[in-house]
Amino acid sequence: MIEALLTSEVQKFIRDHENDDLATLMLKVKQYADFPLKAAIEQIQSRKKAKAKLPTWYAANNLIYPPPLSLEQSSSAITAEYKASLFSGENFVDLTGGMGIDFSFLSKSFKKGSYVERQANLVEIAQHNISQLGIRDAEFHHAEAEGFLYQTSEKFDLIFLDPARRGNHDQKVFRIEDCEPNVLSLLPLMKAKGKSILIKTSPLLDIKGALRDMGGATEVHVVAVNNEVKELLFIIDDKANENPVIKAIDLIQTEVDFEFDYTQEQRAILTHGNIENYLYEPNVAILKAGAFKSVAERFSLTKLHINSHLYSSNIAITQFPGRSFKVLTELSFNKKELRKALPKMKANITVRNYPLTVEQIRNKTGLKDGGDHYIFATTDQSGKKVVLCEKA
Repeated sequence: MIEALLTSEVQKFIRDHENDDLATLMLKVKQYADFPLKAAIEQIQSRKKAKAKLPTWYAANNLIYPPPLSLEQSSSAITAEYKASLFSGENFVDLTGGMGIDFSFLSKSFKKGSYVERQANLVEIAQHNISQLGIRDAEFHHAEAEGFLYQTSEKFDLIFLDPARRGNHDQKVFRIEDCEPNVLSLLPLMKAKGKSILIKTSPLLDIKGALRDMGGATEVHVVAVNNEVKELLFIIDDKANENPVIKAIDLIQTEVDFEFDYTQEQRAILTHGNIENYLYEPNVAILKAGAFKSVAERFSLTKLHINSHLYSSNIAITQFPGRSFKVLTELSFNKKELRKALPKMKANITVRNYPLTVEQIRNKTGLKDGGDHYIFATTDQSGKKVVLCEKA
């Protein structure tokens, strides 16, 4: 199929029909009896996704793309570039090469790269794509990660591992021991063969549980893009310990970057209080990292409630790593009161530790989404509150 997709006829078809309605195009399958129409349409779908997610791949000619779902779950250019920025050296190995997306970006930071993948068809596709992308100092190995490490005599400046996050029945798994290959059984071998280890995991993984199971790390990076956590990165080297540096990072909203460790979090002095003049909602990277007390102490904020994860202050904090709001007034969900405060009956609604969902509030009040005003339905020390805000 690879050879068929790389013919000039099929490549021209993919480019010429990129903006067509693909469902309608698929109905013409009988007109393309000797043509790999289904595979070509799948390539068009993936190539369109790559236009924003992997612009360097989109700009290259004659690449073979993974299925659309695989491309959605793969690293984007911005997250792959971030990983590549963390390391440099002579050589690295990607033990779970896959389509070669992370490998292609990490290669820019090293003089030589080794790609390892257990699926023969992926090795063939990655070898073709990496060559088309102009990466020359790359070796390709059709092998299991563990078998490769046992057999190689080479020592690496970096070992990269992105274990599969699905079980035998295609269910998602979120514990480090349920990933494939088995990270825990591979760790001793990786430590023996690598100066540094970089493990990429699901954003839903329990960070503290993974650290406990792996015996610690040097750094953990919670990587978000536009307030959506995309991946967790565990860095392990000879400085690894049970209290690593935790970095909460948003690659678009860079003012969000926040660093702490769990000892600091445990010792942080936290004050609970009621809603004051300003309200703060941390970026999701900080919430995923678990910096609930540290962020309050760092910016001298009071936390509304142990379960609310919202913060407040009397004076404006301009450098808060998340969203900041000026509190305008306290509301109820009485429609008459809402129409007086919001004549257009439009507001952006956020629920934190409150008995109603956003959808239930909209159904109850008739409020539409949008506008410049924000409603927070939450709980502070004095009980349930609904407050109207505007961005600070």
